[in-house]
Amino acid sequence: MENAKKTIAVLAGGISSEHHISVSSGKTALSAFQDAGYTTMLVILSREGFFVEGQKVNFESLDINYVFNIIHGAPGEDGHISGFLKVLGIPHSTCDTFQSALTFNKSQCNGLLRGAGFIVPRGRIITKIPENKEFAAWNYPLFVKPNRSGSSFGVSKVTDESGIREAFISAQKEDHQVLIEEGVQGTEVGCGVFRSRFNLIQKKTTDSFETQAIAVTEIVPTEAGFFDYEAKYDGKSEEITPARLADDVTRKVEELSVEVYNFLELKGIVRIDFIITKDHVPVVIEVNSIPGLSPASIVPQQVTYRSCSLSMMLAALAEEAMASNQ
Repeated sequence: MENAKKTIAVLAGGISSEHHISVSSGKTALSAFQDAGYTTMLVILSREGFFVEGQKVNFESLDINYVFNIIHGAPGEDGHISGFLKVLGIPHSTCDTFQSALTFNKSQCNGLLRGAGFIVPRGRIITKIPENKEFAAWNYPLFVKPNRSGSSFGVSKVTDESGIREAFISAQKEDHQVLIEEGVQGTEVGCGVFRSRFNLIQKKTTDSFETQAIAVTEIVPTEAGFFDYEAKYDGKSEEITPARLADDVTRKVEELSVEVYNFLELKGIVRIDFIITKDHVPVVIEVNSIPGLSPASIVPQQVTYRSCSLSMMLAALAEEAMASNQ
């Protein structure tokens, strides 16, 4: 097979609390590339370095043609790996350095989106425990979260001011910058997006690149009342694809997802999350530049809903990246 002549490294792990989730996503991606006929290797990054099959390696000396970066959190999702691979001249799967760093910083990303006319929640960064009544005029519940983190680590939903202190302490274990946002009441959904010449609906390569929404998934937390860590990874939520929305609302979410993707000049597969208010208004709550690919993750469910294989999609993106890097 022609693909077997090309070696794809799936880069997983990282140095954040999301290490083990990333490894799970990495194994899914590795299997997809193997199904597509590529020669593959799983490279695990930890604080001790890069490892292949348990052996420490010099990453720069690896003979690889393409890197599929599936490191959630630092340093994969915050732009450091993108810059590293750019310097090495190795084509890869994810956003450029600036866009990665921007989307990883929830407050700055939402601020930029707000300025461009997208609807995002009211929010503020704090670095110390707030004074009494500081958020008295805000609409509860509030969400207290690390500004630069993922997988809902350190995220708390507080229903009154008495819960802010404990939530702040929990969030600051992940990042000294803590983002407090007004909760938006409604239905939570996530929409996968990618840009490629591969047309997801037609299952074939076309002449021009197009930014495409994959599908809209409704997220129904079963216990915490929001999409926290346990809801995402311990089965304590229900994900429904397609989301139970009116057709026009679904189209609006897909259109907005494509607009956000293009406005921020993103690359690769991205997931954009929204709350749909009771008035059917989509509110952007987060941009995930490296969404999960584990068996519990949303994007693989969406690809399956479109009757497409993950291996077909990932192979198309890999081939385009390798061709553009020549």
